[in-house]
Amino acid sequence: MQNFIRDKGAGVENDFFDLFSVVFAASESDRSRVFSLRHKVYCEELGYEPIDAKNRIERDEFDGRSLHCLIEHRATGLSAGCMRIVFPDNWDEGGYGLPIEEHCREHGVAIKLDSKVRSEDLCEISRVAIPSYFRSSRVEEAAVDGFGEFVFSQQERRFFPMIGVSLFLCATAFTGLIGRFHVLAMMENRFQRLLARSGIRFSQVSQPIHFRGERAAFYIDQRHAEYGMRSSILPLYRSIQKDLSRQIMEKGSVPGILGTGTLCKILN
Repeated sequence: MQNFIRDKGAGVENDFFDLFSVVFAASESDRSRVFSLRHKVYCEELGYEPIDAKNRIERDEFDGRSLHCLIEHRATGLSAGCMRIVFPDNWDEGGYGLPIEEHCREHGVAIKLDSKVRSEDLCEISRVAIPSYFRSSRVEEAAVDGFGEFVFSQQERRFFPMIGVSLFLCATAFTGLIGRFHVLAMMENRFQRLLARSGIRFSQVSQPIHFRGERAAFYIDQRHAEYGMRSSILPLYRSIQKDLSRQIMEKGSVPGILGTGTLCKILN
Protein backbone atom coordinates (compact mmCIF):
# COMPACT_ATOMS: atom_id res chain seq x y z
CA MET A 1 0.00 0.00 0.00
CA GLN A 2 2.82 2.42 0.84
CA ASN A 3 4.50 1.72 -2.53
CA PHE A 4 1.20 2.46 -4.27
CA ILE A 5 0.88 5.84 -2.52
CA ARG A 6 4.48 6.72 -3.27
CA ASP A 7 4.07 5.89 -6.97
CA LYS A 8 0.86 7.88 -7.29
CA GLY A 9 2.29 10.89 -5.49
CA ALA A 10 0.29 13.98 -4.55
CA GLY A 11 -2.61 13.11 -6.87
CA VAL A 12 -3.68 10.14 -4.74
CA GLU A 13 -6.22 12.22 -2.81
CA ASN A 14 -8.04 13.23 -6.01
CA ASP A 15 -8.17 9.64 -7.24
CA PHE A 16 -9.39 8.38 -3.87
CA PHE A 17 -12.11 11.04 -3.64
CA ASP A 18 -13.19 10.26 -7.18
CA LEU A 19 -14.10 6.78 -5.93
CA PHE A 20 -15.01 7.35 -2.27
CA SER A 21 -16.50 10.00 -0.03
CA VAL A 22 -16.18 10.56 3.72
CA VAL A 23 -19.41 10.87 5.71
CA PHE A 24 -19.69 12.24 9.25
CA ALA A 25 -22.58 10.04 10.40
CA ALA A 26 -24.41 12.64 12.45
CA SER A 27 -27.99 11.76 11.44
CA GLU A 28 -30.02 8.80 12.63
CA SER A 29 -30.18 7.43 9.09
CA ASP A 30 -26.39 7.59 8.64
CA ARG A 31 -25.78 6.00 12.04
CA SER A 32 -28.18 3.22 11.04
CA ARG A 33 -25.96 2.62 8.01
CA VAL A 34 -22.97 2.34 10.37
CA PHE A 35 -24.76 -0.16 12.62
CA SER A 36 -25.93 -2.18 9.60
CA LEU A 37 -22.40 -2.35 8.20
CA ARG A 38 -21.04 -3.40 11.58
CA HIS A 39 -23.63 -6.17 11.73
CA LYS A 40 -22.59 -7.42 8.31
CA VAL A 41 -18.90 -7.47 9.22
CA TYR A 42 -18.81 -8.24 12.95
CA CYS A 43 -21.83 -10.58 13.14
CA GLU A 44 -22.32 -12.17 9.71
CA GLU A 45 -18.81 -12.30 8.25
CA LEU A 46 -16.52 -12.59 11.27
CA GLY A 47 -18.85 -13.99 13.95
CA TYR A 48 -17.51 -11.62 16.63
CA GLU A 49 -20.99 -10.67 17.86
CA PRO A 50 -24.34 -12.52 17.85
CA ILE A 51 -26.65 -12.18 14.84
CA ASP A 52 -29.53 -9.74 15.25
CA ALA A 53 -32.03 -11.59 13.05
CA LYS A 54 -34.73 -8.95 13.51
CA ASN A 55 -32.99 -5.60 12.95
CA ARG A 56 -29.65 -6.62 11.36
CA ILE A 57 -27.75 -3.97 13.32
CA GLU A 58 -24.79 -4.15 15.71
CA ARG A 59 -24.56 -1.53 18.43
CA ASP A 60 -23.60 -1.29 22.09
CA GLU A 61 -23.72 0.97 25.13
CA PHE A 62 -20.76 3.06 23.91
CA ASP A 63 -22.43 4.27 20.72
CA GLY A 64 -24.36 6.98 22.56
CA ARG A 65 -21.11 8.76 23.43
CA SER A 66 -19.35 8.20 20.13
CA LEU A 67 -18.85 10.03 16.86
CA HIS A 68 -19.19 7.87 13.76
CA CYS A 69 -17.68 8.06 10.27
CA LEU A 70 -18.39 6.19 7.03
CA ILE A 71 -16.40 5.75 3.84
CA GLU A 72 -18.88 5.55 0.97
CA HIS A 73 -18.32 4.14 -2.52
CA ARG A 74 -19.59 6.94 -4.78
CA ALA A 75 -20.69 4.90 -7.80
CA THR A 76 -22.91 2.51 -5.81
CA GLY A 77 -23.59 4.34 -2.54
CA LEU A 78 -22.32 1.25 -0.71
CA SER A 79 -20.72 1.66 2.73
CA ALA A 80 -17.06 0.69 2.25
CA GLY A 81 -15.95 1.14 5.85
CA CYS A 82 -16.81 2.70 9.19
CA MET A 83 -15.26 3.58 12.53
CA ARG A 84 -16.23 5.38 15.71
CA ILE A 85 -14.49 7.60 18.23
CA VAL A 86 -15.62 6.80 21.78
CA PHE A 87 -15.35 9.35 24.60
CA PRO A 88 -14.87 8.51 28.29
CA ASP A 89 -17.73 8.26 30.72
CA ASN A 90 -16.97 11.13 33.08
CA TRP A 91 -19.03 9.42 35.76
CA ASP A 92 -16.81 6.34 35.73
CA GLU A 93 -14.52 6.95 38.70
CA GLY A 94 -12.87 3.55 38.33
CA GLY A 95 -11.10 4.37 35.05
CA TYR A 96 -11.64 5.77 31.60
CA GLY A 97 -14.97 4.14 30.84
CA LEU A 98 -13.74 3.11 27.39
CA PRO A 99 -14.24 -0.26 25.65
CA ILE A 100 -10.49 -0.86 25.43
CA GLU A 101 -10.15 -0.61 29.19
CA GLU A 102 -12.93 -3.17 29.70
CA HIS A 103 -11.26 -5.62 27.29
CA CYS A 104 -7.88 -5.30 29.02
CA ARG A 105 -9.39 -5.55 32.49
CA GLU A 106 -11.23 -8.76 31.55
CA HIS A 107 -7.87 -10.27 30.56
CA GLY A 108 -6.04 -9.00 33.64
CA VAL A 109 -3.90 -6.59 31.64
CA ALA A 110 -3.19 -2.95 32.50
CA ILE A 111 -3.01 0.01 30.11
CA LYS A 112 0.12 1.99 30.95
CA LEU A 113 -0.08 5.65 29.98
CA ASP A 114 1.98 8.66 30.98
CA SER A 115 0.65 10.09 34.23
CA LYS A 116 0.21 13.45 32.49
CA VAL A 117 -2.54 12.02 30.24
CA ARG A 118 -5.84 12.71 31.98
CA SER A 119 -8.81 10.39 31.47
CA GLU A 120 -10.99 13.30 30.36
CA ASP A 121 -8.57 14.02 27.51
CA LEU A 122 -8.71 10.49 26.08
CA CYS A 123 -10.77 8.92 23.35
CA GLU A 124 -10.73 5.58 21.56
CA ILE A 125 -10.90 4.52 17.92
CA SER A 126 -12.96 1.36 17.70
CA ARG A 127 -15.41 -0.73 15.66
CA VAL A 128 -13.38 -0.31 12.47
CA ALA A 129 -15.26 -2.40 9.91
CA ILE A 130 -14.74 -3.04 6.18
CA PRO A 131 -17.00 -5.52 4.33
CA SER A 132 -15.43 -8.47 2.55
CA TYR A 133 -16.06 -7.14 -0.97
CA PHE A 134 -13.98 -4.04 -0.13
CA ARG A 135 -11.20 -6.05 1.53
CA SER A 136 -10.09 -8.02 -1.54
CA SER A 137 -7.94 -6.55 -4.31
CA ARG A 138 -8.68 -9.47 -6.65
CA VAL A 139 -10.94 -8.83 -9.62
CA GLU A 140 -13.72 -11.33 -9.18
CA GLU A 141 -17.45 -11.40 -8.74
CA ALA A 142 -18.62 -10.70 -5.21
CA ALA A 143 -22.07 -10.90 -3.67
CA VAL A 144 -22.88 -7.27 -2.87
CA ASP A 145 -26.01 -6.34 -0.94
CA GLY A 146 -28.60 -4.93 -3.33
CA PHE A 147 -26.46 -5.56 -6.41
CA GLY A 148 -26.36 -9.35 -6.70
CA GLU A 149 -23.09 -10.42 -8.26
CA PHE A 150 -21.06 -7.25 -8.77
CA VAL A 151 -17.59 -6.72 -10.23
CA PHE A 152 -15.45 -3.74 -9.21
CA SER A 153 -12.91 -2.54 -11.75
CA GLN A 154 -9.20 -3.15 -11.35
CA GLN A 155 -8.70 0.61 -10.90
CA GLU A 156 -11.21 0.67 -8.06
CA ARG A 157 -9.68 -2.37 -6.37
CA ARG A 158 -6.24 -0.77 -6.41
CA PHE A 159 -7.58 1.71 -3.85
CA PHE A 160 -9.26 -0.83 -1.57
CA PRO A 161 -6.14 -1.28 0.65
CA MET A 162 -6.37 2.44 1.44
CA ILE A 163 -9.82 2.21 3.02
CA GLY A 164 -8.54 1.04 6.41
CA VAL A 165 -5.80 3.69 6.54
CA SER A 166 -8.33 6.33 5.42
CA LEU A 167 -10.56 5.46 8.37
CA PHE A 168 -7.63 6.18 10.68
CA LEU A 169 -6.97 9.41 8.78
CA CYS A 170 -10.61 10.31 9.48
CA ALA A 171 -10.06 9.58 13.17
CA THR A 172 -6.85 11.64 13.21
CA ALA A 173 -8.60 14.57 11.55
CA PHE A 174 -11.64 14.32 13.80
CA THR A 175 -9.72 14.15 17.08
CA GLY A 176 -7.62 17.13 16.01
CA LEU A 177 -10.65 19.20 15.01
CA ILE A 178 -12.34 18.64 18.37
CA GLY A 179 -9.13 19.01 20.39
CA ARG A 180 -9.18 15.48 21.86
CA PHE A 181 -5.52 14.66 21.24
CA HIS A 182 -4.88 11.50 23.28
CA VAL A 183 -6.07 8.46 21.36
CA LEU A 184 -6.24 4.75 22.19
CA ALA A 185 -6.96 1.81 19.88
CA MET A 186 -6.99 -1.98 20.21
CA MET A 187 -5.06 -3.33 17.23
CA GLU A 188 -3.19 -6.25 15.78
CA ASN A 189 0.52 -5.63 15.33
CA ARG A 190 0.29 -6.05 11.56
CA PHE A 191 -2.18 -3.18 11.24
CA GLN A 192 -0.11 -1.01 13.55
CA ARG A 193 2.87 -1.65 11.24
CA LEU A 194 0.76 -0.71 8.19
CA LEU A 195 -0.17 2.60 9.81
CA ALA A 196 3.47 3.19 10.77
CA ARG A 197 4.46 2.95 7.09
CA SER A 198 2.19 5.95 6.54
CA GLY A 199 3.91 7.80 9.39
CA ILE A 200 1.08 7.20 11.90
CA ARG A 201 3.09 5.64 14.71
CA PHE A 202 1.15 4.24 17.65
CA SER A 203 2.98 3.08 20.80
CA GLN A 204 2.01 -0.19 22.47
CA VAL A 205 0.72 0.47 26.00
CA SER A 206 -0.43 -2.98 27.13
CA GLN A 207 0.58 -6.58 26.94
CA PRO A 208 -1.07 -8.50 24.06
CA ILE A 209 -4.38 -10.21 24.79
CA HIS A 210 -6.36 -12.80 22.84
CA PHE A 211 -9.33 -10.72 21.74
CA ARG A 212 -10.49 -11.50 18.20
CA GLY A 213 -6.96 -12.60 17.52
CA GLU A 214 -3.87 -11.34 19.31
CA ARG A 215 -4.19 -7.63 19.93
CA ALA A 216 -2.83 -4.99 22.26
CA ALA A 217 -3.74 -1.50 23.38
CA PHE A 218 -1.93 1.23 21.43
CA TYR A 219 -1.70 4.97 22.06
CA ILE A 220 -0.91 8.00 19.93
CA ASP A 221 -0.89 11.75 20.44
CA GLN A 222 -2.89 13.17 17.52
CA ARG A 223 -0.46 16.10 17.18
CA HIS A 224 2.47 13.69 16.78
CA ALA A 225 0.45 11.73 14.22
CA GLU A 226 0.00 14.87 12.10
CA TYR A 227 3.63 15.89 12.46
CA GLY A 228 4.97 12.45 11.54
CA MET A 229 2.65 11.77 8.62
CA ARG A 230 4.48 10.99 5.38
CA SER A 231 4.34 13.60 2.64
CA SER A 232 2.88 11.01 0.26
CA ILE A 233 -0.25 10.63 2.38
CA LEU A 234 -0.52 14.19 3.71
CA PRO A 235 -2.57 15.56 0.76
CA LEU A 236 -5.21 12.85 1.29
CA TYR A 237 -5.24 13.61 5.01
CA ARG A 238 -5.68 17.35 4.43
CA SER A 239 -8.57 16.69 2.04
CA ILE A 240 -10.27 14.46 4.60
CA GLN A 241 -9.63 17.04 7.32
CA LYS A 242 -11.14 19.85 5.24
CA ASP A 243 -14.18 17.78 4.31
CA LEU A 244 -14.86 16.68 7.89
CA SER A 245 -14.44 20.25 9.17
CA ARG A 246 -17.09 21.38 6.68
CA GLN A 247 -19.45 18.57 7.67
CA ILE A 248 -19.04 19.24 11.40
CA MET A 249 -19.94 22.89 10.89
CA GLU A 250 -22.91 22.03 8.67
CA LYS A 251 -24.31 19.19 10.79
CA GLY A 252 -23.45 20.63 14.20
CA SER A 253 -23.94 17.40 16.17
CA VAL A 254 -20.69 17.47 18.14
CA PRO A 255 -21.85 19.65 21.12
CA GLY A 256 -24.41 17.06 22.23
CA ILE A 257 -21.57 14.67 23.04
CA LEU A 258 -18.67 16.93 23.95
CA GLY A 259 -20.25 20.17 25.15
CA THR A 260 -20.99 23.45 23.38
CA GLY A 261 -17.45 24.80 23.75
CA THR A 262 -16.08 22.22 21.33
CA LEU A 263 -18.02 23.50 18.30
CA CYS A 264 -16.96 27.08 19.09
CA LYS A 265 -13.33 25.91 19.02
CA ILE A 266 -13.87 24.33 15.59
CA LEU A 267 -15.62 27.38 14.16
CA ASN A 268 -12.88 29.71 15.38
